[in-house]
Amino acid sequence: MKQTQWGLVVLYFLGGLLAAAQFGKISLTLPVVAEGFGRPVTGVAFLVSLVGIMGLLLGPMAGGIAAGLGIGRTFVAGLLLGGAMSVTQALMPPFWLFAVSRGVEGIAHLALVVAGPPLMAQAASDRHRPVVMGLWAVFFGASLALSAQMFPAILSLGGLPLLFVLHGGALLCLALILSRLVPVSARSDVSLNPIRVHRAIYGSVRYMAPGLGFVCYTFLFIAAVAFLPEALGRPALGTVLPVVTLLSTLAGGAVCARFAPHRVGAVGYVGTALGAVAAVAGLPGAVEICFAFMGLIPGASFASIPAWNTDPGDRARATGAIAQLGNLGTVTGTPIFAFVYVAGGASALFWLMAAVAGLGMVLTLWAGRRASGVSSAEMVDVP
Repeated sequence: MKQTQWGLVVLYFLGGLLAAAQFGKISLTLPVVAEGFGRPVTGVAFLVSLVGIMGLLLGPMAGGIAAGLGIGRTFVAGLLLGGAMSVTQALMPPFWLFAVSRGVEGIAHLALVVAGPPLMAQAASDRHRPVVMGLWAVFFGASLALSAQMFPAILSLGGLPLLFVLHGGALLCLALILSRLVPVSARSDVSLNPIRVHRAIYGSVRYMAPGLGFVCYTFLFIAAVAFLPEALGRPALGTVLPVVTLLSTLAGGAVCARFAPHRVGAVGYVGTALGAVAAVAGLPGAVEICFAFMGLIPGASFASIPAWNTDPGDRARATGAIAQLGNLGTVTGTPIFAFVYVAGGASALFWLMAAVAGLGMVLTLWAGRRASGVSSAEMVDVP
């Protein structure tokens, strides 16, 4: 019986933390970045979005390329490319070149987040796989929480150049370590035809189901954390809500060891909707309960990748769909929340959350039931 390779799991998760830091090193230091280039904050804010836009545009392509080249090679290549870009940024080049490096960094980020989940799944035993996937699901929030604690001290010691060179050095060191440890699979044909790649991924419910369960979560989470603390006059929620969600995300992965991922995700959406309605009614603790249920969704979404796809290449394709649909939610959520907040205040935000959560429940159950109907010759059994 296969044993979980916990050492590899930790190294892959560290790669995920460093991938998320590609967002955090700019989003958490925007005023410093603006000062460094002599521009207003509004003039550098797009540097954050450049990384996510690559995921939105190229997610399925990255999944297909990772499946062809091998997930191990793809992960190491992402580490090397990301490290090179961070070291380049440490030189504080002209702003146009810095912006270009952020675009290239988006490609590196995509390689890491597409290859990371199937590598984590491959390193885990059948028993521990849902727990391991739940761990991967917290990489973004955990990285931002750690970064918020570490960055001020680093900036005080050496400013942005020190921050960027430490980030790049960590990526390159991890690439050196993993280059000897990652599984090396045979190469297969790689299609660079975007129409063919998208048709292949979105023509298979096994590939797109995890992303369909994830898109409404990303739409809700980042935008809600951004607006609710101010809308409710409770600044502390900006710290409390991500922590609550991180804990329940870990629980969501563990619960998927006993229940089908789409059922766990659906429960998460139902609880999110009910919590949002309770918040409109002013019930104490409703917002926290809403986010506790919301945290079940990413753990279930990532657990569904190996549950419905047994081959590492198929898992990479499914993760490509998650990357694209997840970024679709991230990109659209914040501006829509802003419009609704201005038009209707906090109550309107909660009604929006309840409606989107209802849509998420429908998509999750539909996709999960369709994926569960795929023949056992093509997938593992779902409880």
